[in-house]
Parts: sequence; C-alpha cells; structure tokens
Amino acid sequence: MFNKDMLYNIFNLAETFRQCLAREQPVDHILRGKERKLEKRQKMVFQGDIFQDFSPFFPVQVMATMFYEVSTRTSCSFAVAMERLGGSVVPLPSNSSAKKGETLEDSVQIMSSYTDVLVLRHPLPGAVARAAHACRSAGKPVINAGDGTGEHPTQALLDVFTIRSEIGTVKNLTVTMVGDLRHGRTVHSLARILTLYEGVQLRYVYPEGLGMPPEVREYVASKGTEQADFASLEEAIPDTDVLYVTRIQKER
Repeated sequence: MFNKDMLYNIFNLAETFRQCLAREQPVDHILRGKERKLEKRQKMVFQGDIFQDFSPFFPVQVMATMFYEVSTRTSCSFAVAMERLGGSVVPLPSNSSAKKGETLEDSVQIMSSYTDVLVLRHPLPGAVARAAHACRSAGKPVINAGDGTGEHPTQALLDVFTIRSEIGTVKNLTVTMVGDLRHGRTVHSLARILTLYEGVQLRYVYPEGLGMPPEVREYVASKGTEQADFASLEEAIPDTDVLYVTRIQKER
C-alpha cells in the first residue's frame, strides 16, 4: 500500500513529465540527463525507497502488457508512457497460448523471461497476486492494471493526481462516488487511497445491491475516514467537492 510520502514524490515526478509534454519537450531526458541532474532527482524521488533505481525506465527496458480483458485507455496509456520514456512494449497477442489452456502462471513466467516489467489486467480478483508470486524467482515487477472486481490502483493514483491538480489539495474534501460500487474496482482502490488524506469524507450513491463491498467499508472505517450512504444523488450532492461516477458493469 502507498503512503503519503510515496504519493508526494510520485505526483511531483508526474507533474514534471506533464509540464514537459505540455511544452512539447521529450521526457526521457529527465531520467537520462546529465549525471548531476540524475543524482538530484534521485534524492527527490527515491526518498523512502519508493523505487529501487531508474532501470525500469531506461530505453533498454521492455514492458509486457498482458490484458485478458478489453481495454483502450489503460492499455494505450501504459504503452504510450513506456515509449515516451524510451522503452519498448510487447503486448500479449490475442491468439496467445491461453486459448490452448496455458495457465496464467505459465504465461507470466514466459513473458517475464522476455521482458523487464509486466502490466496485467485479468477478470479474476487476486490474479495479479498470483502473477507476482510466479515472477518472484525472476525478480520481475508486476503492475496491477485491474483484476476483476478487485482493485485498480494505477487508476486511483491518476484520480488522486487529477484531484490534486484541479483543486490544489486532497485534504478535507467530500468525495461522492456514484454507480456500481460493488463491481467497480476503481472506486475500491480510490476509497482506500483517499484514507491517507486528512479530513476526507466519502459518500456512496448506488442502485440497490450495488453498494460498496464490506471489506472496503471496513478498511475505510479502520483508517478513521468518514463514510455514509445516500439514497439519491440530489441528497448527496450538496457540499460535494468531487463527484466520481462509474457505470453499471453489466459484464460482471
């Protein structure tokens, strides 16, 4: 799980990347620049051992994208980000050996032997943990790009970064989550990560039977973050600072 220091450093680095792109400047020089600049950025970014080194972002690195569910924004954003940083991407082909019965663990081990980091989306909750365990001996990191109705942590990072950029702070905000909170993995991760910020209040609006799962509610409560259910959006919208709307996930 992330902590506030990790988020602070990650978001600062992300803002640096965003400013470069806004000025139509390449971003790979940030990590491959002069040695003194690299050392300065290492001190800023790696405080608290957030990352071990810059190696996953150098041009010699290869990232595998293994998407067992349909995806447009997540898969493309990962690929574009890696290529902007000078790396390359190997996607899992649609006609992979999974169609012949190859297990997730076997596929992950094979792909990890070709690449340096894996991005995985899978329809089953806990699949990313299984993949990470399979890659443990190879020492290759696995990034969770969504596991069924479980979690979507990279989306939560982007959501908090957006809130921080647009409003200027995340503290003391009221965030109202609307829609399919039972199956929507993005809200599960967002609710958890928002507990890191002081004064955040969570409001839930959902159709019958699609409320926030008990395990997420329990986690939020254990962190002392206020949360409440509302019967209608009209009732919840007053004093709401951030409105987070998710679709009804019929495929679940």
